[in-house]
Amino acid sequence: MKIRSLYLIASIVGLMYVSAARAQDMHHHGNDVSEQLGEVNFTVSCSAASQKQFNRATALLHSFWYSEAEKAYSASAMGEPACVMAQWGVAMSLYHPVWAPAATAELQKGWAAAEKAKSLPAKTDRERVYIAAIETFFRGSDKLDHRTCALAHEKAMERVYLT
Repeated sequence: MKIRSLYLIASIVGLMYVSAARAQDMHHHGNDVSEQLGEVNFTVSCSAASQKQFNRATALLHSFWYSEAEKAYSASAMGEPACVMAQWGVAMSLYHPVWAPAATAELQKGWAAAEKAKSLPAKTDRERVYIAAIETFFRGSDKLDHRTCALAHEKAMERVYLT
């Protein structure tokens, strides 16, 4: 019985080690094809080059790699300043719905990006509602608690879904 218990414990520890190593491997990010971010095709009204950058940035965002997503969206915006959704992406990378609430500086930066996105001419209704949705999170975030802002964003995303 003791040997069986020891074997079971050793097996569980071994599986935990392999799982942790695999998780580390899957979250290794870089600019090569081995990123293992998955595929994203979030069509926006930007150039083909910006679309490719935008999709990669969105894959980073969906992998919760917020700082790298922000850099990638910013690079896309620098390459094509009229790509309104790149600014939306910068704002989205500063909204961390799963982690702790954003710091004041992040909220200010997110609000600035949302406002910049709103100031640019969106080419589609879909882009306009996405921009309006992220704006609802950052609007008043200096006075409202994170939960209230997140619920406002959730409600706005329902409108995106219905559009």
